[in-house]
Amino acid sequence: MELSIQISEFIGLLLIATVVGVIVKYIKLPYTIALVVVGLFAGLLRVFPEIKLTQDLIFFLVLPPLLFEGALNMDLDNLKTNFRTISVLAIAGVIVSVIVTGYLVHYLLNIPLFFALLFGAMITPTDPVSVLATFRELGAPKKLTTIIEGESILNDGTGIVIFSILLEMIRNSFDPLNGILTFFFVVIGGAAVGLTIGYISYKILGFIDDHQIEIAITLIVAFSTFILAEYLHVSGVIAVVAAGLVIGNYGTYFSMSPTTRIALVTFWGFFVFVINSIIFLLIGIDIHFDKILAFGSSILLAIPAVLVGRAVATYSLLISPITGERVSMLWRNIIFWGGLHGTIPVALALSLGDIPYRDEIASMTFGVVLFSLVFQGLSLEFVARKYFGRKDESRIRYESLIGRRIALKASLEEIERMRREGEIPGEIAERLSQDIKALLENISEELSSILTEDIKKDVWLAAWRKVLLAQKSALRDAARKDLISDEIASNLMQEVDSELEKEKEMGW
Repeated sequence: MELSIQISEFIGLLLIATVVGVIVKYIKLPYTIALVVVGLFAGLLRVFPEIKLTQDLIFFLVLPPLLFEGALNMDLDNLKTNFRTISVLAIAGVIVSVIVTGYLVHYLLNIPLFFALLFGAMITPTDPVSVLATFRELGAPKKLTTIIEGESILNDGTGIVIFSILLEMIRNSFDPLNGILTFFFVVIGGAAVGLTIGYISYKILGFIDDHQIEIAITLIVAFSTFILAEYLHVSGVIAVVAAGLVIGNYGTYFSMSPTTRIALVTFWGFFVFVINSIIFLLIGIDIHFDKILAFGSSILLAIPAVLVGRAVATYSLLISPITGERVSMLWRNIIFWGGLHGTIPVALALSLGDIPYRDEIASMTFGVVLFSLVFQGLSLEFVARKYFGRKDESRIRYESLIGRRIALKASLEEIERMRREGEIPGEIAERLSQDIKALLENISEELSSILTEDIKKDVWLAAWRKVLLAQKSALRDAARKDLISDEIASNLMQEVDSELEKEKEMGW
C-alpha cells in the first residue's frame, strides 16, 4: 500500500509539472520559478500528504543525474578557455562569499560564528536552470553563459566540501590545519575518482555499439561514481562532474555513433527534466510557512547578507589582475544577480541533523532560496532583456541553418559508414548522398543571403579562436613526439596565446 501511495504521489507531481510546463509557454514565466510558486500553493492547500525531501533522496538520487547531465553537455574547450574566470568564481568566490555572508549573519543575528559560516557555505551553491533558459531565449553571449554554467557546476563541489568540513568541526573539535588538508584531499580525491571512472567508461563504450546499453552505462556511471567517492570520503559532487566531462567530451565523440549521441542527449534531457520538475515542486511544498514566519526577522536579515556576500565575491574578484581578462561591469551585474539558489542549499539544510540553531539556519536557507527563485528569478529576465534584448530574426535563421547543415553532414558520414560496413548497397548510399548534398547546396545559398556584418564578425571571431586553439594543440603534440624542442614549442605557444588575448579583447 505504501508503495502504491508513493507512485500515485509521483504521478500526481509529474502531472502538475506537465500542466505547469504547458501554461508557462503562454505566460512566459520561467519554468522552475512557476513550479516553486505552484508548489507553495499546493503545500498551503494540502493537495498532497506531506512529502518529505530527505538528505539521502537529494544527495544520492537527485544530485548525481543533475550534475552528470550538466557536465555531459559542458563543452570542454569552452571550459578550458574560461577556466580561470570560472575557477575564480567557483573556488575563491565561494570562499569569499562564505566568509562575508557568515560574518554578516554573525553580527546581524548574533549567531555564533561557526554556525553563521555554516549557513554561508550552505547557501553559496548556485542553480542556473532558469538563468540559462532566459539566456537562451534572449541570445546572451556564449562566453557569459559558459561562465555562469561552469561556475554553477564547480561551486557545488566547493560549497559542499566547505559545508561538510564546518559541520564536522562543529560536531567535533576545531582543527584549522586538518580542515585545510581535508579540503584539498576531498577535492583532489573526488576529481581523481571521477576522471578514473570516466576514462574507464569511455574506453568500455568504445567496444559497444548499442545505444540502450551505452545509455545504461552512463546512468550507472552517474550514480556509482557519486556513491564510490562518498564511500572513499572524497567529494561525490566533484567526482560526478569529472566523470561527466570525460564522457561528454571524449566518450560521445570517440566512442559513440551519431544515433547513440542523439539518444543519449534525449534520455538525459528527459530524465533531468523530470527530476528538476519534481524537486522544484517539492521545494515549494516543503516550505513550512509557520517556520518562515517564526524566523521572519532572521530571514529578512539573511537575504541582504547573502546578496552582499555574492556581490563582494563577484565585483572584487572579476578583475583583470585576478582573472587575466577583462570582465565588463555589465557582465558582472548579470553574474551577480544571476546567482540563484535552488536544490543544493535545500539538501544541505536537510542534512544538518541535531545541532544548535538548526531550525533558524534551515528556515533562513529556505527563505533565501524562496526569495532567490521567485524575486531574483523573475526580475532577472527584465535585467537581462535590458542588456541583451531578443535575438534578431536573421541570427535565429542563421543558427537554424547552421544546425541543419551540421545535421546533414553528420548524416552523410553515417551513410558512408553504413555503405563501408555493408549495411546498405552502394547504389542506395549514392542516391541518399545526392539528395542530402542537394539540400546542403540550398542551405549554403540561403546562408550567403542572410549574413549580416554582425553575424560575420561573430563567426569570424569564433572560427579564428578555434584555429588558434588547433595551433596550440598541434604544437603540444609536436613537442610530445620530439619533433620540436619544448623551448621552441613554448615560445610558439606564447605567440598563439598573445593572439588569443587579442581575440578575447575583441570578443568581450
